[in-house]
Amino acid sequence: MKWILPKTYKNPIYPFRQTPDQFAKTPVRHKVIIIGAGPVGLAAALDLAKRDIPSVIFSKEKTVSIGSRALCFSKKCLEIINRINPVIASKMINKGVTWNLGKVFYKEEEVYKFNLLPEEGHKIPAFINLQQYYFEEYLVDEAHKNPLIDVRWQSYAHFVQQDDEKVTFDIHTQEGNYTVESEYVLACDGVHSPTRKALNLSFEGELFEENFLIADIIMENDFPTERWFWFDPPFNKGNSALLHKEPDGVWRIDLQLGWNIDKDKELNPDRIKERLRKMLGANCEFELEWTSIYNFRCMRMEKFVHNRIIFAGDSAHQVSPFGARGANSGVQDTDNLIWKLAYLIQGKAPKSILETYDKERSPATDENIYHSSNATDFISPKSRMSTIYRNAILDLAKNYLFAQEIVNSGRLSHSFKYLNSSLTTEDIEEWNGDVQPGYAISDVQLLKNGKTTYLIDELGNDFTLLIYGSNTNNLIQFNTKFDIKTIYINSKNEINELVDFSDSFRQKYDTNETSWYIIRPDHYIAARGKKVNKKNINIALLKATNAMKNTKETNIKDKNPLYLRDQMYKTLIKSHIGLTEEESVKMNAKLILLLMDKIDDIEEWTILMNQAKNEESDIKLVN
Repeated sequence: MKWILPKTYKNPIYPFRQTPDQFAKTPVRHKVIIIGAGPVGLAAALDLAKRDIPSVIFSKEKTVSIGSRALCFSKKCLEIINRINPVIASKMINKGVTWNLGKVFYKEEEVYKFNLLPEEGHKIPAFINLQQYYFEEYLVDEAHKNPLIDVRWQSYAHFVQQDDEKVTFDIHTQEGNYTVESEYVLACDGVHSPTRKALNLSFEGELFEENFLIADIIMENDFPTERWFWFDPPFNKGNSALLHKEPDGVWRIDLQLGWNIDKDKELNPDRIKERLRKMLGANCEFELEWTSIYNFRCMRMEKFVHNRIIFAGDSAHQVSPFGARGANSGVQDTDNLIWKLAYLIQGKAPKSILETYDKERSPATDENIYHSSNATDFISPKSRMSTIYRNAILDLAKNYLFAQEIVNSGRLSHSFKYLNSSLTTEDIEEWNGDVQPGYAISDVQLLKNGKTTYLIDELGNDFTLLIYGSNTNNLIQFNTKFDIKTIYINSKNEINELVDFSDSFRQKYDTNETSWYIIRPDHYIAARGKKVNKKNINIALLKATNAMKNTKETNIKDKNPLYLRDQMYKTLIKSHIGLTEEESVKMNAKLILLLMDKIDDIEEWTILMNQAKNEESDIKLVN
């Protein structure tokens, strides 16, 4: 495939360097080897270093990614990077284009808009747009500075074997080959993972019959910094389009092309410019920055942990780009994995802790694939009836909230909820508020010594016991092998305590005096209680590190479920599969009559009938 390379960015070149390992008489054994120097591998290395564990990264490449590739970085991803290395997070936010608002259009009309960060008091924005090569460069710069990280460029790692004690790799370089060993290996080597192939592990899923053109262009205009998505626009009839703003005066445009296309023809710069002028206007001045064509694929490994080799990011799973679930989910993999691997290496948790990475991130992968598949089906309906329903939803979305909840231009990445994890302790009391065990923490602005701080900056990299109330110096003795940080949040301005000056923490977390939360190293809620209870806290901490015998997975009901309408809509579309058009019409007639059985008010029924006929009288935004 021919690419137009970026003009606003010059890729750094990282030279091959000799290492003492090349001249060792016997293979040198390392604690952790990471295969791949993309966002996932680099984030993993920096997180390990944060926990005083050295690692060696092998990359066959000599630079960061070619082209912008991943673009949208979510709040959770940025919070993870902020925990690992605040310098990188600051660079990303300062360079990136921050946005919270998105708009959805059907044909030429705006259907609705949404706000991803409707409340204040968060340190990190909902999303930023930043080309992947900047993100990687920032990670590389910090990795090169860190004495615990050895990045070996232009070094291809070929898996040889593993046993109960080590994993062996042959390293191929321009100056000869050598062999290394490692106690653990993180395979972060991408969708085409050589490590996965060498182990002969399956990577199965679905290829969707659709092609999308990415065109990054340089232009000056007054478009707002929002995510704009079109269904069936006049400039790309019958297909979809997406517009995003990037740094450096660059704009990302995605255009749906259909399945049976000539890729070489579509990547011709003149052909691309012709398509873009239909969208932007004949007089719009722009320059092509980077172009590519991609397919939708949703793939995954059955298991991510294979003895001493652990897969993360694209090597473990692949999803469609819509929804920004690729790089974001990969970084969340490392967030879940690294503290567990560190605790295992340092003797702070049993070996079984590693299996919980698979058990927690596997359902997270399934959720990402579920949303990616749904987005693909909504953006590119596969039958006449599904197209009719899709278009009807878009018509109704102008006035009905329930329809807006079904419109799917890519469910944007968010933190997965570990509600059914064996590490999560179920509530034994009634709680209100916006969070619960299994959720990632929700940030809150606080005061510390009279200055603004944020909850995410106070938690650190290990377990935190968070108590709402004053420090009574009644220290709790923990039955654990690791240190636990205890912090107090108070409504009063007391010295050496965090102050909930706006009462937002108490409301969000539903706390009273001596309510407590256990926060995991990856900033997830492991357990909580209304009153400090040493026994319950110790049991929850043991459970959270898989240190209790016969611990079972929980089955916590989500108090704030997302996308319930998606499931209903998917069931509706699925029920028509295999039916003739006549059978579908009969089924729809029965559905309408069954709906009539649920409504007893003739006025409400009349309003619904008018709305179905697109009559504007008596139309209200109804949930």
